Order: sequence, then structure tokens, then C-alpha cells
Amino acid sequence: MAKGNYVSKAAENVQNFIGEKEVKKEKKAGRPSNGETVKISLAVPAELHAGMEAGAALFFKGNKTAYINSLIKKDLEENLETYNKFLAIQKN
Repeated sequence: MAKGNYVSKAAENVQNFIGEKEVKKEKKAGRPSNGETVKISLAVPAELHAGMEAGAALFFKGNKTAYINSLIKKDLEENLETYNKFLAIQKN
């Protein structure tokens, strides 16, 4: 047998099989991402929890995070200018 690089038929068949195989991207499991997020711990008073559960269940398919995010978004749309003015006064 000649010295040098020798590739067995089995290895060649495997190499050809792998080379021709299409690479599929696997989808991530779970809900779709809404972009970069920051995780926080949130304490909700017991008397508000039942109402929060009902609101989330009715309008957000049980997704409490989406429900709370919608409330925060609405508040910021209405009051962000006031909050920024208050912060500017505090800095001075």
C-alpha cells in the first residue's frame, strides 16, 4: 500500500452524505421575543392579583407580562413628559 493520505470508502461515504445534507435552522421554543428585555421581580398586592389575573386572561390570553407591559406603556405615553420634568427639577 502506498504511503500518504488514505480515506476509506466508509469515511468518504459519510463525508459525501454530510456535505449534501441541508442544514435546517431549529426554531426556539416558547413565545416569540419582543426584543431585549430586563427581568425584574414584582410584588402584587393580594387584593389586586385577582383583578390582574382577570384582565390578563380576558385581553392577553393569560399573559400577565403582556398585561403589565401594556399598563406601563399606557402610563408612560400619558405621563413621561411629567416624569422627565420632575427628574430635571430633582437634578438641580
